[in-house]
Amino acid sequence: MKRLAKIIVILLVIVYISKVGITTFAGKNKTTVVIYGSILIAFNAQGYVIKNEMMINAPFDGKIKKLVPSGEKVSKGTPIVQVYSADFDEEKLHQLDEINRELKNQDTNIPFYSDVQKLDNMIKTEEQNYQNAIQQNSPDADKIQKRIEDLKAKKEEILSKGPIILQRIENLKEQKEYLEKYVEKNAITINSPESGIVSYYFDGSESILNERNMFNLNPTQLENLNFQSKEISTEVKGDYPFVKIVDNLEWYLALVLNEKQQDLLKEGSNVKILIDNYSGELRGKVIKTYKGDDKLYIGIIEMIDEYPNFYKTSKINVKVKVKEFNGLKIPLSSIVQKEGKEGVFVIKNGKVPTFKEVVIKATDGKYAIVESVDKTSGLKIYDEIAVNGEDYLSK
Repeated sequence: MKRLAKIIVILLVIVYISKVGITTFAGKNKTTVVIYGSILIAFNAQGYVIKNEMMINAPFDGKIKKLVPSGEKVSKGTPIVQVYSADFDEEKLHQLDEINRELKNQDTNIPFYSDVQKLDNMIKTEEQNYQNAIQQNSPDADKIQKRIEDLKAKKEEILSKGPIILQRIENLKEQKEYLEKYVEKNAITINSPESGIVSYYFDGSESILNERNMFNLNPTQLENLNFQSKEISTEVKGDYPFVKIVDNLEWYLALVLNEKQQDLLKEGSNVKILIDNYSGELRGKVIKTYKGDDKLYIGIIEMIDEYPNFYKTSKINVKVKVKEFNGLKIPLSSIVQKEGKEGVFVIKNGKVPTFKEVVIKATDGKYAIVESVDKTSGLKIYDEIAVNGEDYLSK
């Protein structure tokens, strides 16, 4: 009986030791299941908007009237702003607007109105002919002047016999002509020299953040820029820029990078840009990275998509999405070096862990996307692996 009890005790000890051994070896640390997932390689950076801008200087000191607001696209030759001399009587503009409104509301379906219109056109043509004749010293000048006088006399005769409203319209047209001549004499209309976006915003970075200078940027210089964006409202100073036309088809981002970030950006590669306080995702292409100073680098991104506020923005916070990798996703801590190979320990049904060799395709510092070296019996999705691979290396 004692012998039987001793045997039972020994067997129980063996079972206990075996169980503890397996548990101690196979369960040193947590395990996890291999999943199919993704890792986004991205980083945050300070971005500087580089625009192709054509700046226009004010012809003289004065005030402006914006015909086109900031942010609006225009074609080449579009009137965008009027500049008035400092002593310009703005009341004349209000009077001109009022007369134009009144003329627009007049009923022109009255007797003799079309006749007066035809005479006005004829007088205008003859006056132009007269000016040309004077410049060319033509002997026909006197004859042309006589025809003008006859046409004006005929017009006066029609007006005297026509309805009172016809004379009223004529008086309004004469006032309009006087006011237009006054405005023309004291103002200049600026037409857009190129197609693009109109902008009255200036922040002092225009001489630095431009295409000519974008491969010679210095991080310290960028950091010291003030970036006090201000929109020109009414008053302008002669020979100083007050409006610009921004190329809406081409713009760039200059990024200040540390060495690790610079290594991630490969020239010619595509990236995606997320801008603070903007919901859209913008596509871009890395065209160059270069050393900005002793510690930092500059990356130049050619932007493909349009950012609505880029014409009035110079400094932005961005997130750069370099690439997204898909595949077998595991904790980075699971991967160990064994006999010169990288791999993980697979644990099946509490048995002795098996080392499976893998290749790391990408990592974000916490997780990794890996590929099994052995395509037949290597690591597979749903395999159970050790979270901390170092615990399973032979000591």
